[in-house]
Amino acid sequence: MSAEKTLDILEQFDFETRALSVPELATRLQQPQSSVYRHMRVLKEKGYLIEYSPGLYSLGYVFLKLAKIVKMDTNLPVISHEAMRELTKSTGETSILLVPSNLQAVCLGAVPSGHPIKVTSEQGNIVPIYGGASSKALLAYMADHFVEELFESGIIKKHTEQTIVDLDEMLTHLDTIRQKGYAYSDSEIDEGVISYGMPIFDSDHKLVASLSVAGPKERIAKRDSQEIVNEIKIAIEKIEKQL
Repeated sequence: MSAEKTLDILEQFDFETRALSVPELATRLQQPQSSVYRHMRVLKEKGYLIEYSPGLYSLGYVFLKLAKIVKMDTNLPVISHEAMRELTKSTGETSILLVPSNLQAVCLGAVPSGHPIKVTSEQGNIVPIYGGASSKALLAYMADHFVEELFESGIIKKHTEQTIVDLDEMLTHLDTIRQKGYAYSDSEIDEGVISYGMPIFDSDHKLVASLSVAGPKERIAKRDSQEIVNEIKIAIEKIEKQL
């Protein structure tokens, strides 16, 4: 089945045209009805189209689920900013918001520390999903088969001596993160950086992002780790109430 033809069918629907029949679509696309029907049958089976009356099709509810994901990624930085600002103020260190993206992670936002020497990150930065507290807070709540696929992909590499590059070691480590409820990293991606991270879930308890605090080792190592974790937890609770 041609992906381009499938997308062409979906693009025929809009606010003015909520429902279409196979003959109407075939005319619009200048394609044989038999070809259009084959594509629509698959779209219907997958939930992308529904036949709400005999012969008339409209967009399916799968798009609501997909739209929710897009809306979440678009709104999350705005929703999270105030809580992140308060987190950075209370801890004195940079707070970072991360989301998973295929076999990597992407920074959706960061509020930098006011210290001259600090950890920095910017919206759009792509980072490894297998190292660092924020990334591991995501990875710990993803399926084991995803972790296995990640390690089979060939992208795992040692950034420092602390980077975990063994699958079994990582699976054990992720289990520990789930038990504790937070991830900890000491120089796993960048030497001299310590970070703490926790997952963010939506109202359906689905993983949407992670929030972390990161700072120079010589400064953050002197802090009470549980105090930092508690501050992150408070920030996440504020964010999750808005999801």
